[in-house]
Amino acid sequence: MSSSDILQSRFVQKVFHLLETVSYFRAQTRDEHELIYRLRYDGNLREGTIDPNETGQLADEYDELPSCFNLGVQFDGKLGAALRLHLLTRDTPKSVLVGAYPDIVPELVQSGAVIIDVTRLVADFDMARTRPGLPYVTVRLAMAAAEHFNADFLLAAVRREHIPFYRREFMARQLCEPRPYPTLVKPLALFCIDFRNDFDAIAARHPFYRSSASERATLFGDPLTQVHDTTSAGYKLA
Repeated sequence: MSSSDILQSRFVQKVFHLLETVSYFRAQTRDEHELIYRLRYDGNLREGTIDPNETGQLADEYDELPSCFNLGVQFDGKLGAALRLHLLTRDTPKSVLVGAYPDIVPELVQSGAVIIDVTRLVADFDMARTRPGLPYVTVRLAMAAAEHFNADFLLAAVRREHIPFYRREFMARQLCEPRPYPTLVKPLALFCIDFRNDFDAIAARHPFYRSSASERATLFGDPLTQVHDTTSAGYKLA
């Protein structure tokens, strides 16, 4: 085994160990939502991606959609990270990415593709410093959603400095250059992960992205109760 393979194996083991300490939840109550909104606000304010506001929270109308999943990552009962997912189909065609990239995303949705829209990824500053695997166990929720809903693609808006990571980690394809993005002061590029064709390769390298059917059902419920039809049309990017 090469030195790079050994380092890779050790990293994977560390993330699996971190997963043993994680508790995931889907926000249901007002208090749970506000806990996530405050973490979003604090994280984005620290990174200079938003202007201060009086509420101390970061939320928008897309958080109210029935196709929205606000998910939290807890350690010992304390919120360490969060992200927001939207299930995009012809029956549920609304999300912030649809509005932010109107020349790209609506066409994908109307083609019949099933898409997991990934936004508002944020981590507690102190927990991220002591748990370097935190981004991975958080993004894992998006992979679980894609498998649960039989998705074709995952879409994510990405800051310029994070572009190399998305290309390397997820074999992601950049669909546009960074552009102005609602509620944020920094431009974001749109990236697409070809889940249907690339997930096996992604998970072969980092198997912690895999999840069980029972775990997915606990977080996301019955796929058929979310939309009328989540059967993919097998759409491919040009």
